[in-house]
Formats: sequence, C-alpha cells, structure tokens
Amino acid sequence: MHSGMDYAIMTGGDVAPMGKEGVTAMHKVFDWASSSRRGVLLFVDEADAFLRRRSSEVISEDMRATLNAFLYRTGEQSKKFMLVLASNQPEQFDWAINDRIDEMVDFQSPGLEERERMVYYYFDKYILQLALSGKSRFQVAKMDYGEKCKEIAQKTDGLSGREIAKIGVAWQASGYASEEGLLTEEMIDARVNEAVTQHKQKVDWKESEDARNKQSQTHAISFGSGSKSSK
Repeated sequence: MHSGMDYAIMTGGDVAPMGKEGVTAMHKVFDWASSSRRGVLLFVDEADAFLRRRSSEVISEDMRATLNAFLYRTGEQSKKFMLVLASNQPEQFDWAINDRIDEMVDFQSPGLEERERMVYYYFDKYILQLALSGKSRFQVAKMDYGEKCKEIAQKTDGLSGREIAKIGVAWQASGYASEEGLLTEEMIDARVNEAVTQHKQKVDWKESEDARNKQSQTHAISFGSGSKSSK
C-alpha cells in the first residue's frame, strides 16, 4: 500500500519443485514488472532456500539456471521493481545477492515493551474476545488481566513473536480442554512456564549444534593442513 506498486509473493521453497519451468516463471515475473505502469514489488520469504551460495552448495542444474536468471534480471537498478528478501539465515546468501541489497533491517527478539503489547494483543484475541462473545462455553477466571500480561511479558524475555502467539493459542486450548471450560490463572502460568522451558531447550540445541559445526570445521582445516604438509 505504501509503495503504490503491484506485488508478487513467493518463498524460496517454491523454486525447486518448478524444475525446468523455474527459469520461465522467473522471467515472467520480471517481464510483468517491466510492463506494469505501477512496477512490481517482489517479496521472497525464506529467501535463503533459493539464493544460497553457489560455490558451497550442491544444487540441481534447474535450480542453478533459475538462480542465474534471477541474478540476470536483478543485475542493474530499476524503477520497475523492488526486491524484498526475508531470511532467518542471511549469511547463507550468495555474494551476488548481497551485492544487490541496498538496505538491511535486522529484527531482534522483541524487548519488554514489545512483549507487553504482544501479550495484551494475543490475550485479547484468543481469550477475552472469545469469553465475551457468548458463542461458546469458554470462560476466563477473574483476575487483573493488565497485571497478568505485564507479569508474562517479564517472564518471556528472549521469546520470539511467534512463540508468544503460540502461548495465546495454548491458553485457549487449555480452557476448552478443562471440564468447566474455564481458563484459570494457574493454567495461564503453566502454559507460560512450558513455553519458557521449551525456548531454553531450543537455545541449548542450537548452541550444541553450533559447537559441533565449529568443531567439524576445525577438524577439516587441520586435516587439510596435514595432507598438504605430507604432500
């Protein structure tokens, strides 16, 4: 809406199943951009699945051809299209892609103020609106909702917006699953504590994986050096 442009949305995972049709599809998008009076904003979600480094990744010939077509059509600046790439692993991008990026926006985990707004929003969306609608047996116990949301925001430090949204869904499920259809403060706290514990487990897994990868790279470098010396 703000750009005033037409738009197309794709994910990096859309490309591989296209096979040989990927090149044609890619050219069609940019041909559309060239012919559109408004221009086209192309949004690529999970972009790293498609735009990975060609030098270190084993990709099919069809995928490589589609990537080359993409690079060819984005090689020069143009008023006809705007490219927006979203990725959780931008370090995977091919350097030719990095060269095409004019602005980088890093979204950190939400801070306390953002978490408070999110908790208020999802508590209202999944709990209060449902309880007040009268369309189901779902009820919520009396409590100071504002203070409870602030308390939850304090506990959820480090959680992503998606993880906080899932807590709201878990609250609703707990209320429905109870015998009386009543969501209590104890049930709310239990779901929050579960989410925090699971988040810590995910962090531990990632740290362990990063440590293993680092160790593997070190071994590979040592092996390479030894082979070179012996030769």
